[in-house]
Amino acid sequence: MNAPTSAHRQGSHRRGVYVGSILISLAVLTLLVAAFLPRLYARPFTSLLLTLVLITLTAAIALHGRFLVLARQEQRDTVRALSTTEREFQTIFDSALDSLLILDDRGTCLEANPSALALFRVRRDELVGRAIGGFYASPELAGEDEARLGRRDGQGEMRMVRQDGQNVFVEYSVKTNYVPGRHFVALRDISERKRAETALRESDDRFQQMADNILETFWMLDSKTKEVIYVNRAFEALAGRSCDSLRANPTSYQELFHPEDRVRVLTRLEEAVGTGQFDEEFRIIRPDHAVRWIWVRGFPVRDAPGAIHRLVGTAQDITARKSAEEQIARNLRLAESARAEADALRRTTLALTQNLSMDYVLDTLLESLLNLIPCDSAQVLLAESADRLFLARERQSQRNVRQTQRPPMTWNAIDYDPLMQVLATRNTVLVRDTADQAGWAKFKGHSHFRSWLGIPLIASQEVLGLLCLGDLKSHVFAQEHVRLAKSLAIPAAVAIQNARLYERAEIYGAELEKQLADLERTHHALEKAEENRAFSEERFSKVFRASPVAFSITTVDDGRFLDVNEAFERMYGYSRNELIGRTILESGIWGDSQDRSRVLAEIREHGSVSNHVTRVRKHSGEVVEAVFSAQVLELEGQRCILAVTEEVTHRPQLHASLASRTSSAS
Repeated sequence: MNAPTSAHRQGSHRRGVYVGSILISLAVLTLLVAAFLPRLYARPFTSLLLTLVLITLTAAIALHGRFLVLARQEQRDTVRALSTTEREFQTIFDSALDSLLILDDRGTCLEANPSALALFRVRRDELVGRAIGGFYASPELAGEDEARLGRRDGQGEMRMVRQDGQNVFVEYSVKTNYVPGRHFVALRDISERKRAETALRESDDRFQQMADNILETFWMLDSKTKEVIYVNRAFEALAGRSCDSLRANPTSYQELFHPEDRVRVLTRLEEAVGTGQFDEEFRIIRPDHAVRWIWVRGFPVRDAPGAIHRLVGTAQDITARKSAEEQIARNLRLAESARAEADALRRTTLALTQNLSMDYVLDTLLESLLNLIPCDSAQVLLAESADRLFLARERQSQRNVRQTQRPPMTWNAIDYDPLMQVLATRNTVLVRDTADQAGWAKFKGHSHFRSWLGIPLIASQEVLGLLCLGDLKSHVFAQEHVRLAKSLAIPAAVAIQNARLYERAEIYGAELEKQLADLERTHHALEKAEENRAFSEERFSKVFRASPVAFSITTVDDGRFLDVNEAFERMYGYSRNELIGRTILESGIWGDSQDRSRVLAEIREHGSVSNHVTRVRKHSGEVVEAVFSAQVLELEGQRCILAVTEEVTHRPQLHASLASRTSSAS
């Protein structure tokens, strides 16, 4: 604000000095002229001239006096202004956040502000008067750095060393010769920035190393344009395309989407712009036409206002996982099918064992077989001899229009190759197309089938017959059907064998009922004979000895033989003397000790047992089936068991009756 006034005042002073100087010069000139020209004193205007000269000198002296006063005042103002300016400069110099140095031509520090002292971590007397080159990081670069900081103007960055030996990075600005021989240097500590830049660079390097070496594809997408901003090298292995092709066309990744998944994926991607979440599994088609499953996840990157401006995420090849999941699903379906199959077989096996009637067994078997293996016809052929079969039962499905009643049929296996092959090899025979089978048209009862399956029924190493499945269409039966049929044939053969044994047991039981009646009559006779002991013992002894049926008398408590008849000796091959006094277990006649315990328990509970089929061992070691009946009686005050046994194989009349009943059932 005082600058215009001071300039005006200085101009007035200069004009006053000029006027005074001119007046003094004129007065001096006049006096000189008067001094050298004495003739002028004689002139009349000399006094006036001298008066004017004196007045002029007086005025000039007055002007110069004022000038001196004003100059003195101006000097004082200038000193005050310089003092103020110096204080302001010193305040700025001392308060500056940057480090400020003043150097001479040799690079010696003449002045330094507190920030410079803090920068180099020295005291003032340790820095002022010291060459700045002592703080250079590399002594061999001292000349170059000295030139930087004292020889020419400029800006830049350099590394220096503090008093304690710690490196510090500075940004410098140099102004040379602002006063001749004086150079101004401003330093700014950028160590934190350098460390941040180094950390950022190392972080970028680590990120790039990680991105280039991980198996997952890392991607970055612009939320507005849907263009790829960044993708790592794993993209090339995943998609079969180069990263450069994606950089050239940032939306070309959409060309990889499988046509069936494209709409869904693009829709989810559009929704992700608003939600910020993307999590989809879909297929892509590589340039080599390979189809791959990938799992892509995306997350939002928001700007300062909170809007989503990027999506970042990963893409992972899950083709192997998808294949494994499909395999697991197939295995689960197979396991479920196996479970259902096992459950069906369990129910069938249970049903086959619930009833020992042959008719029930055959009907249940064929019904279960048609449920497991859909076909037009199912048959059970049983063996009459080694090579002769008869139709025991047949069932046809509802879809088969050939629902006709047939008379009983028999086959000589020698005349029919499929039957003979099953019986001879004891293996399943599958004919996928009977049109290719020579002589099939002559196969009685099966010639109309185009697919045929035969499975042997084997129990106790004996072929009981076979299961036959037929269908009017060719290539109906597969290996899975063969496996199911073979699984069902095992319990079916056992059930058929048990049904046969049950029928035999019924026949044997009927015959043994007659024997039991004889036994009861004998027992009644013994009771009557008790009144006359001598007579009854003699009569019982005669009946006992002369009976053609094997009789034995044993004690209830320990099963010790008291007597056996001749029929018993003939049946078992033991002499009477060999058995009397020995127990049943010691003689080993009863084949199964647990079976005897059950029979003995029934005798003790009910007083008798009838028609129990068991196995007995002869003296020769041969084990045979026998029907056992017994009654508790008392002899000489001791509770005894009167038992009768009949070997079933020595009953021709039983076999004749059994054969008759089996033929009628078939």
